[in-house]
Amino acid sequence: MQWDSLGFSNEPFKTQPITSNTLTLYTGNTDKMEQCQFALHSNNIVMVIEGSRGVGTTSFGNYLRFQAEQEKKYLTPTSEIRVEPNWNADTLLAAVIANLISTLELNHFKEVKDSPKFTEAKAVVRRVTEMYRSFGVSAFGIGTNYGHSGSVTQPMVMPTQVLSQHLEDLIEVSYELGYKYGILIQLNNLDIGVVQKEEHIKSLLNIMRDYFQINGSSWLLVGDISLRHFIAQEVDRLDDIIAHETEITPLSEDNYLALIQKRVETYRVNKHVELPVDKDVLLYLYSITNGRLRYVFGLLNRLFNTLQVGTLTDRITLALAKPIVIDYAKSRIKGFKLTDNEEAVLKTIVQTGPLQVKEIAEALEKNPSYISNILSRLLNDKLVGYTKEWRDHIYYGSIDAQIAYGEE
Repeated sequence: MQWDSLGFSNEPFKTQPITSNTLTLYTGNTDKMEQCQFALHSNNIVMVIEGSRGVGTTSFGNYLRFQAEQEKKYLTPTSEIRVEPNWNADTLLAAVIANLISTLELNHFKEVKDSPKFTEAKAVVRRVTEMYRSFGVSAFGIGTNYGHSGSVTQPMVMPTQVLSQHLEDLIEVSYELGYKYGILIQLNNLDIGVVQKEEHIKSLLNIMRDYFQINGSSWLLVGDISLRHFIAQEVDRLDDIIAHETEITPLSEDNYLALIQKRVETYRVNKHVELPVDKDVLLYLYSITNGRLRYVFGLLNRLFNTLQVGTLTDRITLALAKPIVIDYAKSRIKGFKLTDNEEAVLKTIVQTGPLQVKEIAEALEKNPSYISNILSRLLNDKLVGYTKEWRDHIYYGSIDAQIAYGEE
């Protein structure tokens, strides 16, 4: 899509989270933001930020971190850290150190280049990178990824006690640079049952609990809406030290429209440029995605490209947009080659859910064990997700499933 031909200097609907350079684009959740900013007032805070995928939890955490950094409260990495499946505590600590090193090199190189604490920690990052390379697994780069997700076995990096000492050294460096409370780390991807298997993340968080308490380190734990409940029920050692939690909900309709307008005004080349999308389309996308901005922006980009706005049409109307969005969702689901029974389970969840296994089984007159097997496949394909209420799993359909089957 050539946005410059429509009068924009850049793409206004990028799906990437807010960064330190785009803080002015952040909109909404004002009260929750103020509460979290008030809670970030010491050198050892553990905070949980949870919300449905795509609703803006990462951007919320990023705004918190970068604002705090501008106020010289905390040194924070330039990127959040995505905790991949099967990471061990040593892998996670190494990723934290790597991100801190890259940030110090980027923003404070002159001040830290001769610091023994910095150079020794950097040497550790280099050794770990070489270790992963020799193991045949991609190592972490500057940014958010480290190791390999999936079923690849992680090599043992080095003892966590050694890594924690280097982390403490970097905390000392942050104090020397004038940051009042030390470092602030954001861990993403803590989505229970979707990205992370329950038993593995339970073990990881239990181990990390002691490192979360390192003086001068504060942590934002970011995940799906079941994260706080999971910690309370399954990781009581960590539950004891959480200082604050907040649930990020979708923006109100007014805030959503204000956010769209703010992006238009930021990226248009002059005040006469308007977004060639009817308001009805924006409200339709808001409704079908339950206000999840990542999905709204993704669908907007697809509509602009499919309709070749500026060439085949001058404006996106609801009559044009709706069938394209529905067909797109159906084509994505078709790609999974679901059996008739799998599709029946998915439709039942969308049209009458959210539901427990026994409720789906009763609706379809099937054995609960059979339904559980189907749900495992749908979960693996990310066509359904679930929340936990005590020991019960409550299943809901993905955004694609809701769009494809919601109006049948």
